[in-house]
Amino acid sequence: MRLVLALSSLFLTSATMACAQDPFAGNPRGRLDVRIELSGRNRVDLPNGVEWAAIEARRTLEIAFAVVDVGNDGLPIVSASKADAALPPAMEDLKAKIDACGEDQQCLARTMMEFAKTGSGNPFLQMTGQQPGRYGNFAADRAGTCASGTLVVEDVLSGVNISPPEPARAYRFTRNGSLTLPKDDFGLMDAVCAVELTLDRQTGHMSLRLSAAKLAVPVTLGPGAFTDERAVPLIEGKQVIELFDQPAGRDGAWTGVAEVAAAGSASHNSGQVAAPLEARVTWSFSEE
Repeated sequence: MRLVLALSSLFLTSATMACAQDPFAGNPRGRLDVRIELSGRNRVDLPNGVEWAAIEARRTLEIAFAVVDVGNDGLPIVSASKADAALPPAMEDLKAKIDACGEDQQCLARTMMEFAKTGSGNPFLQMTGQQPGRYGNFAADRAGTCASGTLVVEDVLSGVNISPPEPARAYRFTRNGSLTLPKDDFGLMDAVCAVELTLDRQTGHMSLRLSAAKLAVPVTLGPGAFTDERAVPLIEGKQVIELFDQPAGRDGAWTGVAEVAAAGSASHNSGQVAAPLEARVTWSFSEE
């Protein structure tokens, strides 16, 4: 937004460049433990009236994240609120005047000086809705090992299949596997560590965004299998787990449990049958 850029140039000072190896050197660190239990089942009957396919899926994710405070404690980095909320009338008036200035820097300066004389406060904070000191924003601490843990797949696949010229055959087999972290794979760990956390110190609520669910888990198929997959994503479809404004206690006791009714899906036989997954998310956060 041009308005915010204009205000930023007038009210914000340049920050000192941090160390390239650790841009958040000196910031508070913490640990976020997350456990996600996923389950779902479904059966699909094929039009020929003979064949059918079913899946019973159970998956878990259990990861300990090393996280670091990324700053900007006036706005949440994880929020369900829309970024473009309506501005107060005084701010709408200021916005119109700034827009009217165009690229005229002297006009912009005069406009901001006139606004300052009204005693209406810091326009940058008001325009962006910032509340300094309210939020703790954390992301994966990539200066070291950002995550360690395990992803597990435990599926039971069954049905009746026809592979001409063979007659119809009933089947039932398992699809099990696990992925242990960390791995010596930059791309994989980069995906694992796409985690963001906001603590609302005013309300005691916590919001979480976790993308590690999209990771592929190596699997082994049990006796009787007729498919040949070697890995499956922990969650198909919606692969980002998001929780907003969850009651989580106060400083030093950030913990909670949440149920997610629609957490993606798990499929069998190239999508012939897919089971919607429900999730139970348990988390705890402690600041060092």
